[in-house]
Amino acid sequence: MSKSKAFSLIKVDILTIVALIPEGRVTSFKDIGDYLSVMPRHVAYILSTLEDNKKAALPWYRAVGDNGKLGKPKFHPDERSQQEMLEAEDFVCSKTIVKSFEDAFISVQELNSGIEPGKYYLEQ
Repeated sequence: MSKSKAFSLIKVDILTIVALIPEGRVTSFKDIGDYLSVMPRHVAYILSTLEDNKKAALPWYRAVGDNGKLGKPKFHPDERSQQEMLEAEDFVCSKTIVKSFEDAFISVQELNSGIEPGKYYLEQ
């Protein structure tokens, strides 16, 4: 995905949604992507390439792969892993999955972001 005006707009909306994920809850790249009508891999890419100041300010680690998959290890600027940050919020994780995903999942619709569903339509 190029860093075009559309990319910048999508990034702002993704970060707005992620900022609303409450402590003790998680959502998925797929749910964010479905809500915005963008591909989940674009959501994952944007979150995996955040600058350190954004990583420090946002609960990016509460967005996980479908069915709670953690994927490639990701780290907070203070060097804590995504898994460590989730476990600090009492999630039970293995190295590859959030075991309590179904109980902790919150849909983007429930976050009341004020962002129009299906705002972007990219062929998927």
